[in-house]
Amino acid sequence: MTTTNSIAAPALDFVVLYVSDLEGSLEYFTEKLGFIHDVAGDGPNFRQLKGAEGSPGLGLLRATEQTPAVGNVQLYFKTADLSDLRDAIISRGVKLEPIQQRPFGSIFDVPMPDNLLFTMLS
Repeated sequence: MTTTNSIAAPALDFVVLYVSDLEGSLEYFTEKLGFIHDVAGDGPNFRQLKGAEGSPGLGLLRATEQTPAVGNVQLYFKTADLSDLRDAIISRGVKLEPIQQRPFGSIFDVPMPDNLLFTMLS
């Protein structure tokens, strides 16, 4: 990994696409585009997909009033030390929320220009 000011650059790990029709999108991605449905990663409003070996994971999430709108894409970047990365970003003047615990790992969101959706994950 390359480093910037002594912290390792995070690596793209997972991409979430916000969709209106969860099952229709799942069918399109599997039947038309060749992704593999990873049923073990599914949730009530979420479908997990696999691409080529070594590629980031892909998820389809039904957009609701509590999520970003249809068409948004959220990028998850993995890091070995989430706390150190968070501290380094804060030291550069970025205001961040605390680290949150999720079933799939610990995360924090990074505010981005143009409302891009970046999440750091460990």
